[in-house]
Amino acid sequence: MIELSHVGLRYDGGPEVLSDISLTIEQGSFHYLMGSSGSGKTSLMRLLHMGKLPSRGHITMFDEDVAKSSRPKRAALRNNIGVIFQDFRLLHHLSIYDNVALPLRLLDQPEKKIKSAVTEMIKWIGLGEYGHVRPPFLSGGQQQRVAIARAIITKPKILLADEPTGSLDDPMGDSIMKLFEELNKRGMALIVATHNKGTVERFPHPLLKLKAGHLV
Repeated sequence: MIELSHVGLRYDGGPEVLSDISLTIEQGSFHYLMGSSGSGKTSLMRLLHMGKLPSRGHITMFDEDVAKSSRPKRAALRNNIGVIFQDFRLLHHLSIYDNVALPLRLLDQPEKKIKSAVTEMIKWIGLGEYGHVRPPFLSGGQQQRVAIARAIITKPKILLADEPTGSLDDPMGDSIMKLFEELNKRGMALIVATHNKGTVERFPHPLLKLKAGHLV
């Protein structure tokens, strides 16, 4: 689904923060992305969800050359990619229901279809009775579940998660990982950026490691 070939990335003419990254992400795969602070994990995640374009090299997503694609085409490609940010980025003035419904509304889906999909989704993440509650009144683990629901409500082909368990204790983090593994069993590809070696040991999957901007 995604192929990076000798990709480099620099910001504002500075030194490269990623160098010669070559990587293939297959349908239904599950990878961890690890590396110390400053190794380039966040930059690589930005490339993967097209928040940044490469300074050199080529990125092909779903048979499209990202650099040569128009903005509308990239926006269409982005619909295949779900993203979970480390800080959740939930809208605190909206209920859980409306946070999860937002991506579908941006796609102009009919409200009847949205209601059915969102109701089923928040039930699946174990928050069926909390649809009317706003994020500030939820625990960190509950907010993370809402972020996952919002990221996958459009049924993307790949899910990118940046430190999804970083602020959670091990039992809550493990419950999030079990949700990820269930999504993977259903055919969704996942890339999970983490520094938690315990999580990697308890839920083993192939590991991508960055060191000073290089994939090692």
